[in-house]
Amino acid sequence: MLVIGHRGAAGEAPENTIAGFRHAIERGVRHFELDVQMSEDEKLVVIHDNKVDRTSYSRGRVNQFSAADLAKMDARRSGPPWPRKKGAHIATLDAVLAATAATKSYQIEVKSARRSVIEHIAEQIAQRFPTRQAARRVVITSSDLKLHACLQDIAPHLARGLVSLQPDPLETLRQYGCGYLIASAAVCNSYLVSRARKAGIKVSVWTVNDPQTIKNLYRLNVHSVITDYPSMALPLVGSLMR
Repeated sequence: MLVIGHRGAAGEAPENTIAGFRHAIERGVRHFELDVQMSEDEKLVVIHDNKVDRTSYSRGRVNQFSAADLAKMDARRSGPPWPRKKGAHIATLDAVLAATAATKSYQIEVKSARRSVIEHIAEQIAQRFPTRQAARRVVITSSDLKLHACLQDIAPHLARGLVSLQPDPLETLRQYGCGYLIASAAVCNSYLVSRARKAGIKVSVWTVNDPQTIKNLYRLNVHSVITDYPSMALPLVGSLMR
């Protein structure tokens, strides 16, 4: 079972920042979940919300700022105290990928948006990962079926995951060609995991911050757990696998 750092290590360091990803890498984490939005100058930037208000000390929608302006913002506002400003800014996806070369896999989540925005983001992703080799470490995830339909059409080589709160989303997964189910821990059970595995679908569960829940999911044989506290989860899973 893989341990995936949620937004880097959102419970331990500034979320979705290079500083946070490096913090987790130093502690042995090699798999990450992160979120992308589009900047005013049409670059993919790593931030969960469509506004900068919660995680930075600035205000406004992400798409009102250029990537260069976002890179100047201090993104330490939410989460645990963090002493250093270096690396704790809103970075582009390219900058995060370049700064985390040791990473073995990324779940890149695209949030729901109007069709024109989703189509533009899908085009950007397809251009960034144009071949199976370029995309070998990447799974594109979303709850937005418009994104899955678009990528299914323009970039069928990309692995994709459906983010779902539904108790039985397998027909939707099949319809949109998703090889991963990104399931809420609230709906993950042995029946769902068993059916997904029989269908060749990998189940990744979010957001898992409780040791007992991690142990339960390990017994269910899920593919991975997404956690805000990878420094806790990684040694725990290591002990379970011995």
